[in-house]
Amino acid sequence: MRESPAVRLGQPHDPQNYSLEEIQGIMVYVPRELPEIPLTITFSRFLWFKRLVIEGWQLA
Repeated sequence: MRESPAVRLGQPHDPQNYSLEEIQGIMVYVPRELPEIPLTITFSRFLWFKRLVIEGWQLA
């Protein structure tokens, strides 16, 4: 059983554990151990707060 991976803005603290990919024109750091399942990341903004949310992750 694995929790949903963290999703944040900016470069990770340990970029050697990620592959840098361009997805729909956006550069994204993807964890190397992330399983091949369809996921959606959404971005929302409210005043000065920014938030990324991962959708499609299921505990298994």
